[in-house]
Amino acid sequence: LAGFVLVWYIIDYGFVVFHNLSLEKGYDIENTYRINHKDITENEKEEFRIFYDKVRLFPCVEKAFLTGRYTGTTPFGNSYSGIQISKDTVASAESVQVQQKPVTSNNYFEIFKVRSVLHPGTFGKLDIANPKSIVLTADVARVLFGNESALGRSVFMDGSEEYTVTDVVERQKPYNYEKHCSSVFFNAKESDVKEPEIAIRVGKDFSLDRFKKEVTSSIVTYKEVGKRMDIIMGMSNEIRIRFGLMAFFLLNIALGVIGTLWFRVTSRRNEIGVRMAMGSNRRRLRLQFIGEALALLTLVFVPAVCINFAVVQAGLINAFDDYFYSSNNKYIIDNVWLRFFLTTLITYLFLAVIVTVSAWIPARQASKMHPVEALRDE
Repeated sequence: LAGFVLVWYIIDYGFVVFHNLSLEKGYDIENTYRINHKDITENEKEEFRIFYDKVRLFPCVEKAFLTGRYTGTTPFGNSYSGIQISKDTVASAESVQVQQKPVTSNNYFEIFKVRSVLHPGTFGKLDIANPKSIVLTADVARVLFGNESALGRSVFMDGSEEYTVTDVVERQKPYNYEKHCSSVFFNAKESDVKEPEIAIRVGKDFSLDRFKKEVTSSIVTYKEVGKRMDIIMGMSNEIRIRFGLMAFFLLNIALGVIGTLWFRVTSRRNEIGVRMAMGSNRRRLRLQFIGEALALLTLVFVPAVCINFAVVQAGLINAFDDYFYSSNNKYIIDNVWLRFFLTTLITYLFLAVIVTVSAWIPARQASKMHPVEALRDE
C-alpha cells in the first residue's frame, strides 16, 4: 500500500517533468553561443565596439545580437521582469502579466529562429524604426484579441504606454523544465547596454578553438547555458533524487513480491504436484501465480487510490514552476483530476508489469517441478 502511494507520487512528478520537456521551446539553440563581456563604462564604449565587430566579422559567424546580461531576453536568461499589458487603458480591460524582453535588433529572432505565427515560414520582426513597436507571443495575443488578428493593434504597458503590434511569435519557454511564459519583445537601444551579452549563430565550419584564441575564451553554447540553469535551479539534482527513490521503491516492491510468491510456492508444493498430475500444464501454473499477484495488487489499489485522492485534495501536488507559470496557457497537467486519473492508471499499469515479472520468476521455477517430486515432498 505504501509502495503504491509513493510510486504514484513520484510518477506524478515524472509526468509533469516529461510533459514540460515535450513542450516546444519556441526557439532553436542549435549552433548558437553566448559571449559575456565585462561591464563597460562610458570611456570603454569604443573598445567594446571594436570587440563586437571582431565577433560579428569572425569567419562563419552568421548573425550576432547584443543585449544586456540580466535582461532575460535570450533563452535561459537569469532575470525576470514582469509587467501588465492590456488592449485598453480602462481598468476593466483584459490584461496579461508578461515577461519583458528588450530587443536591440531583429537578429535576435533570426539567431534563435523564433518563428512568426502571422507570417508562416518567416521569423518574428519588430519595426526597428518605431520605438513603440512590440511583438507578442501567441498566448498573449490570444488572451487580448481572441481569434482576431493582433497585427497593427494597440496594446498598453501598465495601462498607459501605448505600443503597436508588428508581429506575433510562437510561445516561449524560459527553461527546459518549465511551461511557456507569456512574453513581449520591444525595441531597445544598443547604446543603453551596460553589461553586455552577445548571442551568435554560427555555420558548420565555425572553429571554436580559433575563436577562443583570437577573440575571447568567454564563450559557451546555449545548450550548456540551459544545463547550468537546470543545476542552479536545483532541477537536475531533484530529478536524480526522485527517480533514484522510485528505483529503490520499485526494487523493494519487486523483491517483496518475489519473496512472498516464493514462500507461497514452497508451501503449496503438494498442490502443484496434484495439479500437474491431473494434467495442468506449465503455462497454466505460471498464469495462476501471476493472476494471484495481480489480484493482490488490485486489492491494494482501492485503498491506495483513496490515500492519493486525499493527497490531491490537500493540494500537495503541483507543477513546481509557479514563478514563471503562465495562466494564459492550458495544459493537461493543470487539470488536476484528469492528471490524477492518468497518473493513477500509469502507476497501476507500471506496477502491474513489475508484479508480473516478479511473479513470473517463482512461477517459472514452480512449473519446472516434477509432480512425483512435489507429492513425495508432501
